[in-house]
Formats: sequence, C-alpha cells, structure tokens
Amino acid sequence: MNDAFRMLFDQVKSGVVWVQRNGVVRYANKAAVQMTPVMLGQPMMDPVAERTVKAAGQNMLTLPFQFELTTQEAHPDSIRAVVINAPVGNDLMVVLNNVSEERWYSQALENLIGYIDAEMAQPIQTLAGKLPAIGQMLSRPGAGPELHALADEAAGLSVKLGKLHDLVNVFGASAIRRDERILLPDLLRKALDEVIHLADARNVTIATHGLDTELPPVYGSVHWLGKAVSEYLEQSIRSAQPGGLINLAVQAVGTRVMVRARNQGLFVSNHERRSAYVPFGVGDSPKPGTRQGIGLALSQRILEQHGGSVRIEDDFDGVDFVLEIPAGAPATQDAQLSVEQAQRYAKDMSELLARSMSKKVNLAGGKGE
Repeated sequence: MNDAFRMLFDQVKSGVVWVQRNGVVRYANKAAVQMTPVMLGQPMMDPVAERTVKAAGQNMLTLPFQFELTTQEAHPDSIRAVVINAPVGNDLMVVLNNVSEERWYSQALENLIGYIDAEMAQPIQTLAGKLPAIGQMLSRPGAGPELHALADEAAGLSVKLGKLHDLVNVFGASAIRRDERILLPDLLRKALDEVIHLADARNVTIATHGLDTELPPVYGSVHWLGKAVSEYLEQSIRSAQPGGLINLAVQAVGTRVMVRARNQGLFVSNHERRSAYVPFGVGDSPKPGTRQGIGLALSQRILEQHGGSVRIEDDFDGVDFVLEIPAGAPATQDAQLSVEQAQRYAKDMSELLARSMSKKVNLAGGKGE
C-alpha cells in the first residue's frame, strides 16, 4: 500500500483492513484494530472474518459481500463488515462499522420519543392550559415584576415544550388524515399574528402580497397546517437580517398553492440549508454553534403528509423560503363523503381546472402574437 492510501485510511472513522487474496493482512487502521484483533502478516484472527476473506479471495463470493462480527468483550458489540475489492491491484479490503453504537443511538431516540409522548404530554398540555389564568391573576394590582418575569419564562418554556411534543406526534407512526377545507390566506394571516412578536423583536418588516387574491382551497388538517405555516414563517424571520425586509407572497401555480418568503441580500450555505431541516439543528440563542431549535423539520414533515413541500431557494439578490401544497379535493378521503362535501369538492376541482386551462390559453395566445 502506498503512503497516500495509508494517510487517507488513518483519518476515517470506519475500520479498514487491507488483505491479500490469501487472507494475509497488509494494513489495518486504528479503528479496525479497536473492532477486531488483527496482526500484520497474519490472517485475520476472527474466525468468521478469516473464512469470509479467504472465500472472497478464491472468488467464491460476489463482492461486495456483507457479514457481521462480534467483538471479543464481556459485553460484545456487533460489527458490520463488508469485503470489497481494493482500489488498486488484486487485493481485498474489509470495511468495519460498529452497528451497536448506531443501534444504541437509535434506541435512545426511540426511548426519548416514547418518554415525551407517555410522560410529558399531559404536563405540557396542563402548563399551556394554566397560562391564561396566570395572566389574568397577574393583571390584578399588587403583582410584582418578579411574577411577571416568571410568567413570561413559563410561557416561553410552554411554547418550546409544545413544539417538542408536536415534533414527536408528526414523526410518530400515525399519519395526519384530515379533510378540512382550508383557505391558505386565512391560515397565513393567523400564523402571522402568532409570529409578529418575533419580527418586531428583530425589527424585521413583513410585506404581504396576494393575501386578498382569490385562491383555490387546500385540504388537510387546519390544526397541523397552521403549525407548519407558523414554523415556516418563524424560520424565515429568524433567518432574516435584523432590520431587514421579508416579502411574503402567496399565489396559485397550476394545481398548487405556493407561499414564498423572500429575504433580500442573503445567502444560505449548503450546511445551513441542510441544518434547517434537522430537528435541533438550529436554535434561537445568540451564541454561535447552539443546536436547540426545531427548524423546518416540523413544517417539512406536516407538509409531506399533505402532499406538499418546503424548501430554500437562492436567487440573484436574495433567498426564498418556499412552501408549496396541492389544491383542489383531498388526496385521500378516509370517511364517506356527504352529498354536500362531494359537491364542494367537485366545485373546487372544476374551478381549479378552469383556472389551469385559462392560464394555458393565455400563454398560448401570448406565444402566437
């Protein structure tokens, strides 16, 4: 093996064992030595690995070939191993990864979700339900500033805990299945009322466009789509420069309704773009490097279950946060429709098709001029 490959494999987290076709080890990085016993110039000491490598060297296996090993410990880990052809020459490589660690983290996350759902759901709802009464008590004479500050902290904590519980719900096994008729401009106005305090705190101006335009309805859950839109708007505001302007526009595009929040003069890196969709990948703390917020994960999951999407697009002079959802009748109808519902769905679809056809005719007429 040349020095370039040695330097490369010394840096990777996976275990890498370079072997000759007769099974003799030529190289093993540090990660491999920690997962399975090996010695240079000797066959691999794990009997399963030794047999597998020799079989591969005799062309008895189709590569890549995957198998599992167990570490030699009191509490052994499971190692996923893959035999592949070496990048140069006729040798083989065995790549090792500790799947016990992956399973541990996966199980820990599942346990956390289960704990939040079973143990925290009721206390979170109870706290949120008591906040209005607490606010009324504080409005009476004699309430000191310390109590007001405590109530504000409790309200902030309730919002964050509520988001955490929502995230657990939408990532759970049950899908969102509601066929309520929703006018997106109305949903946007309500969501704007919920997040305008954040815009005011950051001195961000939101200019709306198209909220008074007649748009086709969308179908789904008013409750969950409202949360998705609020999270979408909140993320747009947090991503804007303090004192900046957000142009929020809603319009029908074909058979879909699109919401676009444009921040002027911003650039979103690929890393920031990926982090925006990872739960706890972004936060609202002024300290750099904090990872405590929900980001767009909640919006993305809710919209996916409604057949829509949320994405970030770069343009010449700004960045757009785009929310898109299909219009017309619901994609799935779980309950039997009443005559009134069926008529309403049919009317919505006919108007949507007429709108789409009118747009095509206008475009065709423009091309003929």
